[in-house]
Amino acid sequence: MNLKENNYNHDIFMNSFPNILENEDLREPQVGAYASLYNHFTRDRNIDHALIVLPTGVGKTGVMGIAPYHISNGKVLIIAPRVAIKDNLIKQLDPINPENFWVKRGVFRSPEFLPNVCEYNPKLSKDVLDNSNIIILNAQKLQTRLESSILNFLPKDYFDLIIIDEAHHSTAKTWDDAINHFSEAKVIKLTGTPFRTDGQKIEGKLVYNYKLGLAMAKNYIKSLENISYIPDELYLTLDENESIQYTIQQIYDLGLKDEDWVTRSVAFSMECSEKVVDKSIEFLQQKRSVSNIPHKIIAVACSIFHANQIKSLYESKGLKVAIVHSKLEQKDIEKAFLDIENHRVDVVVNVAMLGEGYDHPYLSVAAIFRLFKAELPYIQFIGRILRYIDDENATPIDNVGQIISHKNLELDDLWMKYKKEIDESEIIKRLINDQDLNDLWEDDNAEYISGERDSNSKVIQFGRAHEYGQGTIIGDSYIDTELLKKAKAIESEEQEKIKELKKLLGVTEEQARIIVRSTNN
Repeated sequence: MNLKENNYNHDIFMNSFPNILENEDLREPQVGAYASLYNHFTRDRNIDHALIVLPTGVGKTGVMGIAPYHISNGKVLIIAPRVAIKDNLIKQLDPINPENFWVKRGVFRSPEFLPNVCEYNPKLSKDVLDNSNIIILNAQKLQTRLESSILNFLPKDYFDLIIIDEAHHSTAKTWDDAINHFSEAKVIKLTGTPFRTDGQKIEGKLVYNYKLGLAMAKNYIKSLENISYIPDELYLTLDENESIQYTIQQIYDLGLKDEDWVTRSVAFSMECSEKVVDKSIEFLQQKRSVSNIPHKIIAVACSIFHANQIKSLYESKGLKVAIVHSKLEQKDIEKAFLDIENHRVDVVVNVAMLGEGYDHPYLSVAAIFRLFKAELPYIQFIGRILRYIDDENATPIDNVGQIISHKNLELDDLWMKYKKEIDESEIIKRLINDQDLNDLWEDDNAEYISGERDSNSKVIQFGRAHEYGQGTIIGDSYIDTELLKKAKAIESEEQEKIKELKKLLGVTEEQARIIVRSTNN
C-alpha cells in the first residue's frame, strides 16, 4: 500500500470533520458503534477497553475506519488475527483505492482528507511508519521473538489507539504484549461474540452490542433457516459386525457407546452424508432457479480424508467442487480461491480453513458433515453464509441462507444457543411495531481432525450407520423476517404450480419441478 502524496498530518483524526452521525450511507450499527465509542473515550474520558459486538457482515471494517475521528490524538494500530482479515482491511482502507470505505460511504468527499495508511512489513523504513496515521498488521508479526516486531523498536507512546479485530482471540500472548507495551493507548475490541475462545468474557467494557436478529430484520445480512434431515430409520453396527444392527436408543440403553461415538458414526457414514448432500443440492437448485445469482454450497468436513469423500459425493451428482484445507500447497489454495471467486465451482468443501475473515456473499447453503463441540466454531462456520447479496436482481430467496445437517449429528442445542438472544431481547417487539423493516476450529475438532487411518494419526473408533427410507426435513428460522416471509410465499407459489403440472401432465413431482424451474430462468 502506498502513502498518499500529501504531507503527513499527525492530528488528522482530531482536526478533520467526517460525515458520520447524519450519514445515510452508513449503517445503523456503524453510526451507533461510533457514537458509543465517542461517548466512552471522549465525552466520559473512560480508560477501560471498549468492547463492540457486531454480527458478521454488518460493517466492522467501517467501524474501524471511523472510530479514530475525534477519539485518537495520534497514530492508530489495527491488529488482525488472520491474513484474510488483514488483507480485507487493507483493501477497504487503502486511501489510494477509489472504492475505499471513506469515499464510497461519503464519510469524506475527497481523498485529500483521508489518513495515510500502511501495512506493516519488516522491509518498511521507519520513515514510512512515522508518516502513517494507521498501521495495519497481522497478529503474528507482533511476536517479540522476531527481531522485526514493532514491540522491539517502537516507543511505548507511539500509538494513541489500538483496534483489535475479532477480539475473542485477544487472550493470545502477542496481543496482550502489544497492549502492555503501548500501555497508554486507548483500546477498542471488535467481535461477533462477547466471549473468548475459552468461554470467558472478553476484558473490557461493553459499550455497544448490535443484535444478530436486528441485523437480519434490517437486511444487513441474510435471514437464516436451520434444516434438520431426519432419517426414517437409522441403525448402527459395532466392530464391523454387520449381522447385528442397533437403534440409537438400544446403543444407549445397553450402555454400549456414548453420544460422541454415535455422532461420529453418523458423521463418517456415507449413507447419512449422501442424504445431506442431496438436500443441500435441492436448496441450491431452488435458489438458482429463481435468479441468475451464482449461489454456492459451503460444506464442512471432519478431516481431509473425510473432505475428499464429501467432495466425491457432490461430484457424483454432477457438481463442480473446490476443496480447501491447510495441507494443500499454496498454489492449490490460490487456485481454489480463484475458482470460487470466478464462479467456476458449485460447492466449497473445507476443513477448518474458511473461518472468520473469508467473505464471499454467494455462499448461501451451509452443509454440515461434522459434529461441533463448541459454540464459537459453529458460529464462525454459519457466519460464512450471512453476507448479504446486494444485487438489484436478487429475490427474497437469494438472501435466505440455509443450514442443513443430519439430525443425529445432535446440533440442535448449538442452534438454540445461537438464536437464544431473540428470546432475551426486545427485538421481536421492535419488529412488530416497525412497519418500515423490509448475523478453534482445530481445537474443537482435534480428536479426529486428521481423520486418515494411517500409522501416524490417532484413530477414533466409530460404528457404521445405515439408513432406510426417504427421510424428512424440518426447518426452524432464526427470526421471521419480512424477507423470509416473501421467500416462503415464493416457495408456496412454486409448490402450487408443481401440483397443477402433476395433475395436468401426469408427470412426477421431480419432473414437474424441473419444468417449473426451467420457466423461471
